[in-house]
Parts: sequence; C-alpha cells; structure tokens
Amino acid sequence: MKKTIPLILASSFLYSVTPAVAATENLTIEQRLAALEKDLSETKKELQRYKDDEKNKQALYYAQPTATAAKAPVAAPSAVLVQAAPAADTQPAKTEAVTPMSMKDLSKYVKDEIGFSYNGYIRSGWGASTNGSPKSWAIGSLGRFGNEYTSWFDLQLSQRVYNENGKTAKAVVMLDGNVGQSYASGWFGDNSSNDNLLQFSDIYLTTTGFLPFAPEAELWVGKHQLPKHEVQMLDWKTLPTDNAGGVGIENMVLGSGKLDIALLRADIDQYDRTLSHSQQLNTNTVDVRYKAIPLWNNAELMVNGRYAMGNSTDEQKDNVNDNGYYKWKDTWMVGTALTQKFNNGGFNEFSFLMANNSLASSFSRYTDSSPNTAFNGRYYGDHTNGTAIRLVSQGETYLTDNVILANALVYSRGEDVYSYETGAHSDFTSYRAVIRPSYVWDKYNQSGVELAYFNQQNKDQLGVKYKESGYKTTLYHALKVNTSLLTSRPEIRFYGTYIHALNNELDNFSFADEKNDQFAAGVQAEVWW
Repeated sequence: MKKTIPLILASSFLYSVTPAVAATENLTIEQRLAALEKDLSETKKELQRYKDDEKNKQALYYAQPTATAAKAPVAAPSAVLVQAAPAADTQPAKTEAVTPMSMKDLSKYVKDEIGFSYNGYIRSGWGASTNGSPKSWAIGSLGRFGNEYTSWFDLQLSQRVYNENGKTAKAVVMLDGNVGQSYASGWFGDNSSNDNLLQFSDIYLTTTGFLPFAPEAELWVGKHQLPKHEVQMLDWKTLPTDNAGGVGIENMVLGSGKLDIALLRADIDQYDRTLSHSQQLNTNTVDVRYKAIPLWNNAELMVNGRYAMGNSTDEQKDNVNDNGYYKWKDTWMVGTALTQKFNNGGFNEFSFLMANNSLASSFSRYTDSSPNTAFNGRYYGDHTNGTAIRLVSQGETYLTDNVILANALVYSRGEDVYSYETGAHSDFTSYRAVIRPSYVWDKYNQSGVELAYFNQQNKDQLGVKYKESGYKTTLYHALKVNTSLLTSRPEIRFYGTYIHALNNELDNFSFADEKNDQFAAGVQAEVWW
C-alpha cells in the first residue's frame, strides 16, 4: 500500500499537469512558471490529503488495546475490526469496521473521476433452415425470437468535459448499424444489396445546471432525440427517434411531473409521381412529452405530442404544382402511456396514439411500424386528412416464482389514409399478438416458447380488400444472468422456429422455393453493457 499510493499520486500529478502545460504553449515563460506553480501547489495539497487519510487508516489498523481491553479481533480479510480501550468507569467501546476500498469501488471512482464511459449493444448468431438460407418475415408483427438473421450493434462513447459548481457538460457520440450473417465478408458499403450498414445516430453535447429556471434539467444540442419508447418484442418504436440535429430539454420539473421538449430537423427526399426524381425538403418537428406523472402506487402517466412541418422553397413549390411532385402535408401525432410496475419485479405499459397524414401511414405497416414522416427517408403518396389510431400493451409479469410471461399486443386502425401497399384513401385494420411464457429453472437457465399471430386487412379506394396474416412458434432454451425476459442481458438462446404465412396479398412474400412456411434452428447471443 505504501508503494501504491505514491505511484497513484505521481500519475495523478502527471495527469493534472500535462493538460496545463499543453494549454500554455502560447504563453510567456513567466506565465508558464506561474501556471506550473499553481498546479504544483494544488498537487501538494492533494498529496497532503492522501497522506493524512493514509495516516488515519494506519492509526486505526495498528491501534493497540490497553491492558484492560481484549485484543482487537479480525473478522475477515476484507474488514479490520479495531477496538478502542475503554475508561475504567465506562462500558467497553463499540467495535468499528474499517473496510478498505474494493476493486469495484476503485474502478467506479476512476470512471467518475475521468468522466469517460463506453456503452453498447450487440446481437448476433447462427441459423439455418431445412430448405436453404433462413428468411425473416414480418418481424414487426410476428416477433423476434427465431426470426432475426442479421447482427446489430450500438456503440456509444461519452466523455465528461466539465464538472464544476453544480454544472456539467458531456460530449456523446453513438454509432450503430447492421452486419449481415450470410457472407463471411463484413465490409461496409453503400449499395442496396449490402447488409452491412453503419451510421452516426448520435453526436451531441449534453449539459446540466446551465438553465437558471431549471438547474436540474438536461439541455442538449446536436444530433440526438428524446428518449425512445420501444416495443422490444416487435422491434419498432411507439415514439419516433430519428433526426438529423436538434436542441432539447429533458427532465425539467413541472408540477408533479417532468417536461421533455425538443426541436428536431429531419429532411426527407420528396419524390415525383414516376419515383425517378426527388428533391431535398427541409422538415422540422416539435416533440413534447409530459412524463412521470404519479397516479396510484407504482403507476405513472405520460402524455405526448409531435408536429412535423415542411419548409419548402419557391422552386420546390413549383415542382409540386408543375412537375408532378407529391405534395408535402404537415403531420401530427398525440398520445398517452401508462406504466404500471408490479411488486414481483414485472411491469406493463399501455399506450394510445393517434396520427394523421404520413405518420398515420406508418401505422398501416405490418413490418417496421415506427411512426416516421417518410418511408426509409422517401416521401411519396397522396396523403389525405384521414387518421389512424394504435393501442399497445407490452410488458412482463411473474405468474409464479418459476413462470414468467412477456407480452406485446397491438391493435391498429385507420380510415382514408395513404398506405404504402394499397395507395391513397385506404382503410386498414390490424391485430398482432406475441406472448412468451418461460419456465425458470434457476437464475441462469430458462426454457420457453414464443407464440405469435397477426392479421391485417387493407381496403383500397375501389373497395378491393387485401389480407396479410401468419403465425410463428419458437421453442427455445436460454442461458441467462437473471430471470427477467425483457431487461436481463447477456443472454444466449438456442431455438427452433416454425413460421407459416397464411396470406400474403400485401407483399407477395414467400420463403425458399415459393413455399409459404419455413422451419429453422439456430443460436443467438444478445448483450448490452
């Protein structure tokens, strides 16, 4: 310990002095010496504090009892028990425990002191079907277990750059993307046939303590968004998250709840009716959420609103009027969500959303149903003033000590909206149900089944009906680190899955050899850190 402390202090001195020296490259010699003297003085004070702390610890450690006191016992290597000598007319002194810093505490201290963190997520695995390469179908309606054949990753780097007087500033960069599991080559490319994709999803500065009217709130600027709300079992969001840049305030205390508000930019490619020409249209969105409103025990409410508006140039307006470009229409979405936490560790979220124009069009999709203003960044279609609604229930609960059940139930309906499958003035109705009961053998082992079914019907403006439906059954055994189905990772799952497409009138999908079903087996790993 005597050797370690000087090494730590020497490293601390070099760490603190180096930035100061680098910052004084353009100063005079006198100014540099003054800066170094200041740093040296601060380092001496820090050194003295460490010495005093060490002396106190050693004094406790080597404290010897008096002749009337028993020898201080040692309970364990991790804690030293020291007993002070009692006075002749008093009761014996109580035993105090002096616990040295563990490696975990030291690691946390260094992490907090440096202010750097590295977080991430990966999902990958192996799979094969009884008839060629396995295919995913309708993940957004049939669920994910046994229905994912690509790898995904998120990598986030965060560095605190300021922390004084109750004010903090932190720089964040996040990359995410997809890696194909079909070919050995994993080169990232820009062609449509390449499964390997990479993007910067976050690049922003976030601060606390800089708003005098809300010192507890977070103020951020850059490419970022308000917190995502995901239907994890179906792999899409109930609240959208994509944007190119923006400014936002989060967790501002307002009444009994907290307010989040953001102004976001997310330009889209506005296409003409031949879908062969496009123009970049500037769009901006106001996203507002009033959250954490307490209701009854372990229940809270959130209400949200979103409005996206276009900012067209005169030339772009002329292209709409004269050259057949689809007309942009502002779009809105409002909703609410109630979250109930259970005493046994489970939870359930019930949400309701209503939208019009292009956000309503996203409701009509049976695959990726995240409410976005465009389809993969492409804006097209004669959007009408019809509306769509969506009801979602998702969560998990322990039915017994050894049985846990996760669910994702979705009902969607729209009238007189643009559908990417059946065109303008379409009506649609959709039901989706995914349940995942699992038997908990112990903390590290579970066996379960994921059952899924969906049924969607669209009706175009001529009254012609189109139906899409199917079901999936997945048997699996998981190696885990805790019992939760939705919040416990890492996890390795071995699975066998059967998918049957009952109707495919919206996408004309088929598995290998034009079959309407597929059996596949595989293993998948998922972890976040």
